[in-house]
Amino acid sequence: MSHESFRELNGKCSAIFQFTRGVRILEIILQASWVDFFNARIEAIGREYPTNTPTENKMAALREAALAFSLSEKAMRNKLAIWQGYKRIKDIGGWPALIFAEDGVYTICKYRVGFKDPALFSSLRDLRAAIELAADTVQPTWRRFLRILQIETTPTYTGHPHTWQIAANGIPVPLSECNYKWIQHYKLIEESVVDMDLWDHDPRRVSDGPKFTCNECGEQQDDDPHNNRCRCFPELYGGIKMPAPVQIFDTGTKANGLVARFEFQQGRAIGEFVGLITRGKVGVDVMEGGGPEPEKKYQISQGKQGNFTRFINHSCMPNCQFERFVWMGLERIIAVALRTVEAGKEVTVDYSGVYWDGLEKICKCGEPCCRYSKPRTVSTSS
Repeated sequence: MSHESFRELNGKCSAIFQFTRGVRILEIILQASWVDFFNARIEAIGREYPTNTPTENKMAALREAALAFSLSEKAMRNKLAIWQGYKRIKDIGGWPALIFAEDGVYTICKYRVGFKDPALFSSLRDLRAAIELAADTVQPTWRRFLRILQIETTPTYTGHPHTWQIAANGIPVPLSECNYKWIQHYKLIEESVVDMDLWDHDPRRVSDGPKFTCNECGEQQDDDPHNNRCRCFPELYGGIKMPAPVQIFDTGTKANGLVARFEFQQGRAIGEFVGLITRGKVGVDVMEGGGPEPEKKYQISQGKQGNFTRFINHSCMPNCQFERFVWMGLERIIAVALRTVEAGKEVTVDYSGVYWDGLEKICKCGEPCCRYSKPRTVSTSS
C-alpha cells in the first residue's frame, strides 16, 4: 500500500472513529441521565401504590424498563448498576469527569473498581472544578453533547488553560485576579521572543537550514508532523501539539506551583522554557543558556512574559530537570521528567547553584536534603 493510499484510509478511519466516539459519549450521558428518570418512576409507582415496599416499587420499575429495552430483568439490573456508576461519577465530579473518562469508565462501573474506597470519590470531588476548567479551555465544544440531549449548562471558564490558577479552595481564579501583583499583568506566550535591543540575531541559533537533523537520534526534524522523523519529544516538536496537561495552583507556602493532571513517564517532556531572550541580568530569576564563550551566552527571562514553566518550583529532590535540546537549529531548554510524575503531584526541578548563588533567597522545598535553607550572598559577577 502506498503512502498516499494509507493516508487516505487513515483519514476515513479517523472520521468513523470520531463519529462513533461522539455517539458513545451521547450514550453515556443519556444512560447517566436515565437513572434520574428511573428513580422518578419508582417514586411515581410508590405514590400510585402506597402499600408497596420500596423494593417492590423498584422491581416494578425495573420490569417496565426491561420490557422497554427487550432485556431480561437480570440483564437490566446489570445495565442499571453500570449506569448508576455513571451517574455517581457525574454527580460528584461533574459532567466533564464522566464525558472525558472515555472507554475506561465502563470497566470501572461494571466491576465497581474503587467504588468502596471513599478516598476515590473524595479526590474526584476536590478535582471537580479543575476538571471543568480543563474541559472548558481545552475542549470548549464539549457542552454541545449535553445540548443535543436538551441538558442546558453554561460555560464557566474561557481562554487558555494556563491563564487560570487553582486557588487553595480548589476553585479556579484568573491569573489577572490573583493576589500577586506581578502576575496580574503577566503575558502568556508560546514561543520565546528575542530582545532586539540587545541582540541583532537569535543567540540560540546553532545551525542553519534548510534541513535539520536531530543531534540526539540523527533523524530529520520538521515542524510538519507528516515530514518529521525525530520522535525525541513529539509532545513538543514535530507532532500534534496540545496544551500540556498541567495546571497552575496555589501551593500555600511557595506561592504558585505547577501540578500534573496526567502521568508523565520518565523521559517525557513537560514543556519548553520560553520567555524574553536577553543577557546581562544579575540578581533576578533567569535561565542561563548558550555556549561557554561570552558572546554565545544568553538568558531567558520570564519576569513579564513566558509560559506555564514560569511556575515550576525548585526542589532539592526534584521529579524533573531542565535539559538542552536543539530543534530546527535552535537550542531549546525543556523540562523533562526525571522519573514518573504521577497525576496530582507538583512538578519540580532543581534550580542548581547557578540560580541560588545569585539570589538572596531561601529554599522552601521542605525536603530533608535541602541545600539552600539559609540566605546566600548575591554574586556581582557577570
